[in-house]
Parts: sequence; structure tokens; C-alpha cells
Amino acid sequence: MKYTPTAFLLLMLATTALASVDLVTIPRRESTQLTIYNSEDITMVRENRLLTVKQGINRIQFSWANTLIDPTSIDFRILDHVDKVDLLDTTFPSGRNDALQWNIRSGIAGKVPVEIRYFTSGITWKADYVGMANGDETEMGLKGYVRVYNNSGELYDNAQVRLVVGKINLVEKIADLARRPAPTGEVQWKGGKNGKLALYAEMDRIVSVSEEVLDDDESDDFAETKKQVKKQGLSEYFIFTIAGREDIKHQEPKRLVSMDVAEVPLAAIYKLTDRDGGQRFTKYYRFKNKKLLDKRGKEQALPDMENLGVSPLPDGMVRLFSEYANQDLAYVGGTSTKYVPIGDRVEVSVGADTDITMIRRVKDQRISNVIARQYKRRINDEFVMYYDMIDYDETFVYEEELVSGKPVNVEIEVERRFGANVILWGSEGKPKDWSSDEAGAYVDLHEVESRIEKVDQNHVKYFLDMRPGQKWVVTYTVTYKRRKMGPELNTAKHREPLR
Repeated sequence: MKYTPTAFLLLMLATTALASVDLVTIPRRESTQLTIYNSEDITMVRENRLLTVKQGINRIQFSWANTLIDPTSIDFRILDHVDKVDLLDTTFPSGRNDALQWNIRSGIAGKVPVEIRYFTSGITWKADYVGMANGDETEMGLKGYVRVYNNSGELYDNAQVRLVVGKINLVEKIADLARRPAPTGEVQWKGGKNGKLALYAEMDRIVSVSEEVLDDDESDDFAETKKQVKKQGLSEYFIFTIAGREDIKHQEPKRLVSMDVAEVPLAAIYKLTDRDGGQRFTKYYRFKNKKLLDKRGKEQALPDMENLGVSPLPDGMVRLFSEYANQDLAYVGGTSTKYVPIGDRVEVSVGADTDITMIRRVKDQRISNVIARQYKRRINDEFVMYYDMIDYDETFVYEEELVSGKPVNVEIEVERRFGANVILWGSEGKPKDWSSDEAGAYVDLHEVESRIEKVDQNHVKYFLDMRPGQKWVVTYTVTYKRRKMGPELNTAKHREPLR
């Protein structure tokens, strides 16, 4: 390609002018916003800065050494004077993966607000809960906490924080992108065209829900008030907005109270199940993620921080304590919970309980409706008699005797496993396929005066309310319809000689 003398002179002047521009480091943050997921190791960071520019070309350097920032996600936006200030290009210095340079042309001199946003890994959060049960196990106080962990290598001071519950699908992990070498040379990224726009749009949609909450908390006297966590739903996501601003320091966990609820209704449930051997009862404390009611059954007008049922409960550890009459405390149990939707319940095992006993007896066993095939097969010089057991029904009659040694009324749940697909005749009436000839376990519990439910393909559960010292006998039948059984060799090895 040939240049005319005029074109060559203009090119040299432009190159000389660009080379003479001083390289300026990006100024300190004016404000920061962190949007932190708990389902993926990803945080969107939005930084607002006041950039001092002069007329002409400005070269701005942005660096992130020893952090987990994804360099392919860094996006630069000019927020004001957009008709006079223009981002020309983005350049990565050769041989470095911890810095980039923005070349900006400005028609004015002064301060220009800009936004820098990017994705980083290493910032995570988790929830945990502590409950304190009263002496008669009818109520408890429940405190919830959120902890923010920053292992990103960067300090985010005076930051607005949002914690997001919900699943986001990433093709590539941010931590992996952060460790790759950055692109080299000039990259034409105007308007953030870096392959992350769809993800930014999704994050911005989530962020916009809580903008008003954050704006309301900017008062000067907010630091003197109790820290609040606002809870808002957005379709498939739920957002916990930490009111005010926080310093999210590197490797210094930040712990905040997310709820402080008094007088949560508590129930003690006693369960026996074949899943753990079915030999003894286990005690559970149960509460629901449901708004608290007053004595008239109406929802109480409580702040979000002092109520349940306002938001789902994020994944976390639940630890329960019990208070004795002398006000001593004892740890009674804990469990790790997954996402608890509004209205759903949480159960915590308190351990084995020997005050409620059960004896199970087989009162009867019989085989009926046998279909068999008898035939002879020649083996060498003898006939051997064989039997094919094609179909048969095997019926068991069970009796379960339960005795409560508790001084108060208790709720009992008994779960039984049956080794075939269950057809249940329970409290809801006789099923349509009860007389079917198909294989399965036909469980007849309809004479038991309690609530009965089919848990899954193989398990059935019944529920009892028992008074102090009460004995309850439950009798039921199970018929296994066994079909298409395999051949059975005559165990007596009856043989007949050839004739």
C-alpha cells in the first residue's frame, strides 16, 4: 500500500501526538456495587469513578494484579458528556495479563463520570441459622445470618452488596478465565462488545430490582441504625439487599444478621422409618417458612427482618438449642438445608428417642392364586422333573403395637417400605386398580383411623396423634402379586429313568 506525502505526514503527526500523551492510572472508586451469586462462583462488580481528562487523547491504565478478575469481561462506559468524550479502543500491553489501556478522545477538559464493570470470582456467601427452643418445645426464637467471603484478592470498600439466590448457567468458569493470558495488542471493544453482553443484561435485570432500596438507605444517619437486609423476588431469582454500605475486605468474612424472629411455632415430631432399619423412633423439631400468625389466625404486621415466609431460605446450616427450666442451654441438633421455598418446612433431627416404642408382628402369611408349569427334561439317560412358578400371590398380615411414654401429646409418623410398586388402599378410598392382576405390592391400610399417604413408589407412611401413656394397635395387610417368575429346579432332584 502506497501513501501520498500528505497522508504520510498526517499519519506521522497522529502517531507522534498519541505517543506524547501521558499514561494515567485510573482514579479511585467513588462507589462500588457487588452482585454475588451463591449457585456459581461469580460476582458482577460495578465501579463508578470520576475520570479527569484533558482535551485531546487521554490514555488510561487499569490494572488488577493478584486478583481473580476475568479480563475478557472488563467493560468501560462513559456516563456523561457522551457527545464530547469517546472511547477509541482498548489495548492490552504485550506480555501482561494484569492490565489494559483505554484510549479516550475528549473535546473537553475536566471530570467525567465513568463506569467500569467486570466479573470476578472468589467472592461467595452462605447462610446459617440458629434456633432457641423453649422448655415445652412449642416455640423458638430464630436468627439467620449471611456471611460474605472475599478471596478475590481485591478490597471493595464502601460497597453496596446484593446476594442473589438462583441458578445461572456459565459456559466457562470465571476463575478459569481469570487465570488465562489476556489478549495482546489492540482489541476493538466499543460499547462492551466482549461476548459477555447477554450475561451483563441478565445481571442488570436483577440489579435494577433493588436500586430503589439502596437509594433509600443513603442517609447520613444510617450507620447508627441496625443493619437491615431487604428481600425481593424476581421470577426465578430472589435478592437479598444489604442496606447501606460495607467494606468487603480480602480474606475477612463479613457476617450480617438476615433475620431475627421471635415466637416461631415449633413442633416435635417422632418418626420411625425402614430407611434406617425401622427399629426405633427419632425425634425431630419442625418449623415452617411461613408468615407468623396472631392468636386470631391473622398474619402479623412485622418487619421483614422479624418474620418468616417473606423470602425463601437460602442453603445453609440450621443449629437448634433447647432451654431448660434453669435457663441452661443445650445443643440438640443440626442439619444442612437446601433452598427452602416460602411455605415449605425445615426439620432438624434431635436424635433417637426411647420413650415411644413399637413391636411389629407378622400375624399371618399365605400363598394363593398359584400358576405353575410342570415338565420333564432329559439329562443323559434320565428325565429330571422341573417346575416353573409362573404367578402367585403372597399375603402378609402385620400388627404394629405402639406405646407412648411421653407426658404430653405427640405426633407420630411411621414409614414402611414394600419391595414392589405400591398400590395403596388408604384413607382416600379404594383405588381403581386394586383388583388389577398386575405385579405390585397391594397395601391395605383403609381400616386404620389415621392419615395415610404414599411417599414414593415403594414407601407408605401413616400418622398418629398419641396421648400420654396411650397404646395404639395398627393392623394392615400387604399382598405381593408376583408375576413372570423364573424356573425353579425340583430341589428333591426327582429323576426317572428312560423307558
